[in-house]
Amino acid sequence: MSLPNKKAKLLKGRLLAAPLAILLLSASGCATTQEAELHEAVTKSISVSQKQAIESRISNWFGGLNITIAEDAFSQTASITIERKAKVDSRGLPIDGRHDNPVYSFTLLSDGEQCVLRNDQSGELTKLENVTCYIVDEA
Repeated sequence: MSLPNKKAKLLKGRLLAAPLAILLLSASGCATTQEAELHEAVTKSISVSQKQAIESRISNWFGGLNITIAEDAFSQTASITIERKAKVDSRGLPIDGRHDNPVYSFTLLSDGEQCVLRNDQSGELTKLENVTCYIVDEA
């Protein structure tokens, strides 16, 4: 193969790789921008079905365990915490004194249109259908 043919093939390979590189860079830029647009959010109130939908999403993160959240969850703050109930004796006192059950937190986020629930431990996001939320003023 002559020297001009080798240069032509090398140039052709670079020209084919350039659009791919641009596509990958622009896609990663969009992903970063999209996540940056999510802001903490609250709800004015949630219906029973919306509360059950949120509990179901959190339950999925815990492998199907039954989860209960407060009736006014996410109405005052964008985050809630959940901890496993301590085992109690017949008098309602914790067995073995204190417990060391971990606390899990979840944050309600919005891009202005869609409500999203974030598992703060894993960073995982899930969309909440039919839940209306409002971005918290950051002032």
